[in-house]
Amino acid sequence: MSKVIHIDPENPSAEVVNLAATVLRDGGIIVFPTETVYGIGASATSCFGPQEIIDIKMRPKNKPLPWLVENEAALDTYGVDVPEYAHRLARAFWPGALTIVVKAADVVAPEFRDDRGTVALRSPAHDLVQDLIRASGAAIITTSANTSGLPPAGAFDELEERIIAAADLTLDGGETPHRMASTVVDCTGPEPVVTRVGPIAEGDILAVTSALPA
Repeated sequence: MSKVIHIDPENPSAEVVNLAATVLRDGGIIVFPTETVYGIGASATSCFGPQEIIDIKMRPKNKPLPWLVENEAALDTYGVDVPEYAHRLARAFWPGALTIVVKAADVVAPEFRDDRGTVALRSPAHDLVQDLIRASGAAIITTSANTSGLPPAGAFDELEERIIAAADLTLDGGETPHRMASTVVDCTGPEPVVTRVGPIAEGDILAVTSALPA
């Protein structure tokens, strides 16, 4: 079984952050809490981590993994032809429980895109995850830490033993604040399309985007 460390997600120690960041930089897999649900992730610079996550989760290969990023600037780093309304959503809800899908830039390898050539980005409102992104020096490619088709884990006690065993490091942060997956908005067209409703309501999304000039 992998190493399990209990943490305070609101005040993670530098020692634990540096340990987890080292695992990520070395191409390892970590399980960690976010403000939505527990995630299983690898560094965006890892050659093998993303495929391992897909195998562990038993996730269909045609469903690329979302990226956890530091801030709004990532929309233009990893995205191309990003509409203004996507930036407006990021300014309104990032960091937070909103995943924004945009057309992927060339820096996003083909294996990390879906069939339409998109990438899903989220800036988490979670001190631990933001610390990990900065300490590891790269975005974190992630998905919920559960077998595909099963409910995501909103608390450490809800994690499957086999998920913990498959990871190189698991961070136990107790219960997550939202206990549900993020809201997802497709921003690849002329108007936003909410494809999954989570902590942020569809009405709140539309209120932000409808305020844009015609």
